[in-house]
Amino acid sequence: MKKLLIASVAALFVAGAASAQVMKNPGVENTLYSGFGSPLVGDPMYYGFLDTLQARIDIGQFTVEGMLNWGAMANVDDDGDLDNFTFAHTSNNPLYYHYGRGGDTITLTKADAISKFGAKHFNGYNQGQTTTDDYYVNFLWHPLTGLDVGMGTKLNWQVGPAPRFGAWLWEADAHVRQGGFSTAYDDRHGTVDTYKFTPDAPGSADVVGFVPYANKYAKKAIGVRYLHEGDFTFQIGGAIPSGTNTDSFRSNFGAQFQFEKFALAVAYEGLFQKDGNFYAGAEFGVRQFFFDVYFAWDSIDTDDDKNSSNYEDMSFSAGATMTINFEKAGISLIPESSFNWFENTDYTPAWYAGCTFLWNINDKFALDVYSSFAIGSKDKRWDDYGETDDWGTGNIFTVRPDFKISLTEHHSINAYLNTEHRESFDGKSRWCWSTGAYWTYKLNTAASRKSGRR
Repeated sequence: MKKLLIASVAALFVAGAASAQVMKNPGVENTLYSGFGSPLVGDPMYYGFLDTLQARIDIGQFTVEGMLNWGAMANVDDDGDLDNFTFAHTSNNPLYYHYGRGGDTITLTKADAISKFGAKHFNGYNQGQTTTDDYYVNFLWHPLTGLDVGMGTKLNWQVGPAPRFGAWLWEADAHVRQGGFSTAYDDRHGTVDTYKFTPDAPGSADVVGFVPYANKYAKKAIGVRYLHEGDFTFQIGGAIPSGTNTDSFRSNFGAQFQFEKFALAVAYEGLFQKDGNFYAGAEFGVRQFFFDVYFAWDSIDTDDDKNSSNYEDMSFSAGATMTINFEKAGISLIPESSFNWFENTDYTPAWYAGCTFLWNINDKFALDVYSSFAIGSKDKRWDDYGETDDWGTGNIFTVRPDFKISLTEHHSINAYLNTEHRESFDGKSRWCWSTGAYWTYKLNTAASRKSGRR
């Protein structure tokens, strides 16, 4: 009954320890998924199968890890019936199907008015929020105690807390990010690794307002970090992201300082360049109550010209997460919220609130329920146009229960139901739902190096 609570506490206070990249332990993990549902656009459909295989090997001073994502993806004919399967290396994942397959778009109402703001469609499948890697590879060298030298496509070196996303997109407990805000933000390793963030303008998607947190200072990069453990524990690291050149050099930095029951972290993405991203976060706890607080300041610049594109790019976010543990009942409640705003004062702030309910019923069964509500950003200039006077912020409500059965030490089955209601800024309401099952196999081959939260 205490496993869940112990994990929650451990995740909070090991923040100063060096992260083990994507996999926490050496070994093999395989996740097989299949499901069906009714997306935002199109008819109900069967998705087929997705299989994600991960492996990590520790040999002496070296660590190698990687992942491949393959699928037997279902295709439908013109009548919406199952036609065939495509076997392929893919970046598809369950949330990708939840919103609708690539290429499906929804035409918003009042297209002529929308065209004044440069957007007539939005992606029904919420690209960016649901885009994952089709593979990753990381190599690390540990020449001295506490020192890591690494290069990889998904190093995932991180300091401090940030808004939760449940898990990696291929895992069973992944849910919407920041209440489900539509966004063009995409941190896959195969994309251009630019650090600059441009907020989605209201009207370019159904409900916008997402702001990323730059606490992962090494993703697709080469980097060095050092961890010192003792009465005072700290971690400090730096990385050169992919795409940097000597004429326009940039780098990333992260540091975390840990005391007995308090940890403070800072990071900066895009050093030596304008429009960098700053992050700060802290963790602390008292008895059964634990707190994460975090702040993001993205695309920092000094341009006060409201007509400048740089002016519109700056964005901010502040949020917090609280973990409440009821040890005797094996229950944890994790409420969270963040408030996002923009330097462009024509954009109203956006916010979301969510909560995760975790119930470790016994050693075999567990229930994980995530729910959130989000209010998007509105362009106040819409009020100057008569044909858009009924446009609003849009909102999102989502509920996602997940039930886990631990069959053996190595095998587990998860079944879930993901329901979501989205009201677009133009007042159009849409429902989507998806359901399915995950079969996960895990084999840890050796004791891991000390690892931190993802």
